[in-house]
Amino acid sequence: MLNKSFARKINFITIIAVYFLILVGGIVRNMESGMGCPDWPKCFGAYIPPTSDINLPDGYQELYLEKRIKKNERLSGLLSSLGLNKLSEKVIEEKQILSTDAFSVKTAWVEYINRLIGVVIGLLIVLNLVFAVRINGIGVKILALSSFILVLFQGWIGSLVVSTNLLPGFISFHMAVALLLLSLLIIQWAKTGQEQSDGLLGSWVLISLLGLFIIQLFLGINVREQIDVLKSFEISKMRWIEELDIVFYIHRSFSLIIVGLLGFIYYKTNFNGNKNIKVLLLVILVLIEVVIGAIMAYFQLPFLTQPFHLLFGSLAFGVIVYLQALKFLKRNTY
Repeated sequence: MLNKSFARKINFITIIAVYFLILVGGIVRNMESGMGCPDWPKCFGAYIPPTSDINLPDGYQELYLEKRIKKNERLSGLLSSLGLNKLSEKVIEEKQILSTDAFSVKTAWVEYINRLIGVVIGLLIVLNLVFAVRINGIGVKILALSSFILVLFQGWIGSLVVSTNLLPGFISFHMAVALLLLSLLIIQWAKTGQEQSDGLLGSWVLISLLGLFIIQLFLGINVREQIDVLKSFEISKMRWIEELDIVFYIHRSFSLIIVGLLGFIYYKTNFNGNKNIKVLLLVILVLIEVVIGAIMAYFQLPFLTQPFHLLFGSLAFGVIVYLQALKFLKRNTY
């Protein structure tokens, strides 16, 4: 017999799995293995990647490039019909899209594992929907259904990331959709729990913090896009930081505003005698995020710092969403 406790566990496992995929995706990108499989959803036309290029057809690079070009032509038409003419032209004309990579066992399997984790998350999202529909009220059902629809959309965006050869704008949109998916799942978690928002400040403070954090995340995504461009031009890693534009310096300074506001929240909650473990967790996550960011800036982006910078930023974002959801649920029933 299914119960709400079991449904809530599935919801929580799904949240953890999405965070794990964000980390793995960051590592795949850091290892430059995002195009380890030149097609989607298969990998070199198979459900299990080959272990040698012996089994690949002659001219396989041109073959998969031609398939990507045809898919991008359809995408260009869709974007044009939506009035996104500049993006439509970029999908067709960007030189990066036309580049091809030789087969590599390592990159193929790294990307393949990333996709397998995505499949597992898809199954968890289905289970989350099934249990939500059978057990919970209308609000949770809507959240679970929205998560299901969003993960299907995310799968399609993933295929476009491959067909456009990791075009920066599509990667960023892919990440934005992942954060939206996390938000829906976390709000569902808050909705099905019994925790109260006692000890938190007014909603305007949390909304301000959430807004600032979203801005900071997208500034960081823009900086990451610039680094990807520098990589494509084969600029020395030692020069990456100095080649970044003003967005990097805004991103770096913006963190001080967030730390200041978070310090104010932490002080006020403790001053009022209402200690909240979630606020303390948020402080710790943000401080770790700032430290990793400093290491990246001053030590030329050591290996794996970028994926963990993204992970801790996403974790902090999730805690803020959870705190805001609790505040909202205290005042509303949905």
